[in-house]
Amino acid sequence: MRRFVSVLIVIMVITSGCIAGGKGTPTAPESSPAETPHPTDSDVLNPVQTDEAMNVVSASNLFGTELYLKLSGEKGNVLISPFSVFTALAMAYEGARGETAREMGLVLHLPANDSKRREAFRTLLLNMERPRSIKLTVANALWVQRGYPVREDYVDVIRRYYLGEARELDFQNDPESAERIINEWVREETNGKIENIVGNLDPLTRLVITNAVYFRANWSSRFRPEDTRNERFTLPSGEKITVPMMHQLGEFNYTETEEVQVLEMPYEDSSFSMVIILPRKMDGLSGVERSLSPAFIGNLLEKLHPENVSVAIPKFEFRESYPLSDVLREMGIRSAFTDNANFSGISEKPIAISDVRHKTFISVAENGTEAAAATAVTFTVVSVREEGQEYKVFRADHPFLFLIVDRESGLILFIGRLEDPRG
Repeated sequence: MRRFVSVLIVIMVITSGCIAGGKGTPTAPESSPAETPHPTDSDVLNPVQTDEAMNVVSASNLFGTELYLKLSGEKGNVLISPFSVFTALAMAYEGARGETAREMGLVLHLPANDSKRREAFRTLLLNMERPRSIKLTVANALWVQRGYPVREDYVDVIRRYYLGEARELDFQNDPESAERIINEWVREETNGKIENIVGNLDPLTRLVITNAVYFRANWSSRFRPEDTRNERFTLPSGEKITVPMMHQLGEFNYTETEEVQVLEMPYEDSSFSMVIILPRKMDGLSGVERSLSPAFIGNLLEKLHPENVSVAIPKFEFRESYPLSDVLREMGIRSAFTDNANFSGISEKPIAISDVRHKTFISVAENGTEAAAATAVTFTVVSVREEGQEYKVFRADHPFLFLIVDRESGLILFIGRLEDPRG
């Protein structure tokens, strides 16, 4: 049986900025992005690196589960990319020292060994670049204030292990232009689905780390548009609304317990799939969420087995935006946001995280799924501020959880909650 890792996370990171050497000498011109390495068989298939990569997947999924639970307290739909947020913060962690590094490492559950952790990220990211029938891109970037002394060894780590490009911008004298360039980069990397990841940048901004994730895939078994019809969907309040529901009969991986039904719907090349966790009770989503953990998810995934299933799920599309600074403080990353922040591994001059933002998009239709995410971590100067057969019936006509999962590594690329298909 394929290997699943009981972890859950979605994260996007993009980094760019002024690049300088360890002594403060600029090393990357504004107009030309840094060259990033291309995948080779040894990069992607090295078994030692692959084992280490699984540790990073586990860390990402665990952090992602915990982040989801923090954000799910509010009413409405939820969608995050744990890997996007995780990656962006991991890039920041590479430059953290002292108490700042300790807090970030604990919250992110990062492997402590620098070389193994970095090789694991490189392996994961290079694997995502493999040719396949689905569209999956992950991009990282550093945006640095022109002339600001960023350590050359830090930039080298981001380039080599996070495949990140590095560029210089002028936040100090032209923050509006800097915003436009970063936002255009994110828009391009997410096929126009994520806009305005940064805004109102302070002239004291010295570094922005960004990550962008874009995913588009057709179902291996597509829904026929003529089988889509308007039907009832029950909201958490009990109100019933009319939404387009897609239908098909087929063989899918499926399992059920007294509390939930679980359906896995693979995408075209079978390396990724959507997993839907449907409470049996119309109002049972909150109870399922209280049980949510990497072990809970992993246990359900391990029990999936082929069944004939009559599937009915809604078409839906929505976007979400999350300011994450306060949430991350609550989770335990505190000093990074204060004047006591220690990012001396990035620059000898003191800087602190001033803002972390995460935006997501998803569209689920008859052909397949399109999803995107972006994360921006902003640093500022520290200052005084089939018929005839029996089919299991899987009718998702009430709120449910869903995940987009890498079936090979177990990495949860996206996790979300659908309460209202109208968005």
